[in-house]
Amino acid sequence: MNFYQISPSIREIPQTIVRVRKITFGKKNTIMNQQIQKTILLVEDEPLIGLKESAQLQEYGYKVIHALNEQEAMKSVENKNLIIDLILMDIDLGQGTNGTDVARNILKNHDIPILFLSSHVEREIVRMTEDITTYGYMVKNSSIAALDASIKMAFRLYDAHSDLKKKSLEIETKRRELEFSEKRYRRLFESAKDGILILDAKTGLIVDVNPFLMQMLGYSKEELLSKKIWEINAFKNINYSKQLFKELQDKEYVRYSDLPLETFEGEMLHVEFVSNVYLVDNDKVIQCNIRDITERNLHEKILENDIDNKKALLRELQHRTKNSFSLITSLISLRSIAASSAELKNTLEELNLRVQSISDLYSLLYETESIDRVQLTTYCNKVIESIDKLSDKIEIHENIERTYVSAKSAAIIGMILVELLSNAVKYAFPNGRKGIINIELHKIGDNLQLTVEDNGIGLPENFDIAVTKTLGLHLVSLMTSQLNGNIEFPKESGTKIVIDFPV
Repeated sequence: MNFYQISPSIREIPQTIVRVRKITFGKKNTIMNQQIQKTILLVEDEPLIGLKESAQLQEYGYKVIHALNEQEAMKSVENKNLIIDLILMDIDLGQGTNGTDVARNILKNHDIPILFLSSHVEREIVRMTEDITTYGYMVKNSSIAALDASIKMAFRLYDAHSDLKKKSLEIETKRRELEFSEKRYRRLFESAKDGILILDAKTGLIVDVNPFLMQMLGYSKEELLSKKIWEINAFKNINYSKQLFKELQDKEYVRYSDLPLETFEGEMLHVEFVSNVYLVDNDKVIQCNIRDITERNLHEKILENDIDNKKALLRELQHRTKNSFSLITSLISLRSIAASSAELKNTLEELNLRVQSISDLYSLLYETESIDRVQLTTYCNKVIESIDKLSDKIEIHENIERTYVSAKSAAIIGMILVELLSNAVKYAFPNGRKGIINIELHKIGDNLQLTVEDNGIGLPENFDIAVTKTLGLHLVSLMTSQLNGNIEFPKESGTKIVIDFPV
């Protein structure tokens, strides 16, 4: 079930979601019965989507706390009576709130693993999470099984990261202690897992070398001591080695992220080379730390290839998604043609219109290669065109100002337009009478104003959208609230609906 499915009443949607979840995941209810139940904070500003995701996660054995905004999320993590094991954070929380900023605020004072959820897969959006300690990035509408697997992986990564951080702190403490005594320094020098060379800063002669470097290069200590660095075959480029030594003497610090070294056996290694000058008994010495990064470079190349493959997969998924929308609308149309009753036929046609409006938006973003901005004139015309086919006795006139909005706002506006137009076509002109529907969309100050007006039979007397049982108008009211807008029904002949919302 998704946000756009039909339900007899908006109040029945939560119960319907639960029924579907029990049918779909009824066999999963023992997945975590032998494990300690984990508590997940779901930060999702869409109430219905949050309700759906909470129900799915609960079916997989998680305890879920749903926060609609940053304030509710911060209140939950700061509640000392709650132990939150993981946060599922929506990237786009609406009203100018970015999930990555909320995550940063949480991580300032709390060590909780965060897994991002988003309907965006664009590079610019994903990059927003790169400077945050995050444990994954999931695309919305992925299967619950995939989300569950990502959550479990996030827990494992968090445990590993905690262990690594603990070990790093222990190593740093030991390093500082060893600096105060030669004996402790020698122990560190001998046991270090990086190669270390100690040079005389004046002459460039090697005065000490640790076992790890001897093992790395295949030379004995006697073959290295009392020689200049450029006299060792490992540093075969003599001129370059002399230049490096001169730079060390002048700057007293150099770092090279990738230098070639040749072992005694002729094997080529790639190393990270960091050197600095310091005083020992008033004499300057140079310490060279040499780390073998050959294997790391190999893994980086593998990761680069993996990223390229995932990019290709993403392009293929985008293409398939576009085709999938077309397939869904085609299947609904075929089922509508074969419908056994007028009620079923109307229901399928309305469902098809809702799916088509989302399909039109996705196609527009795909064709224009836009990340988040939509030209409303083009999109609204696509929506109107699909409604216009429902009746040859009703004329639809539009006057839509050229303006751009976010893809999220465009999707909501498109759904509102579908509901209002389909309601007008269905109810405003009974018994096949002719009619006209006028649509206007204009920018007024910092707001957009959408007006849908018809010359039909009009709304019932004493109409109140707050108590109406019509699902379509309930959805219009909910979606207007999502836009932080207002809806009015001016008393005029026919029906006139005016919706104002900030750009």
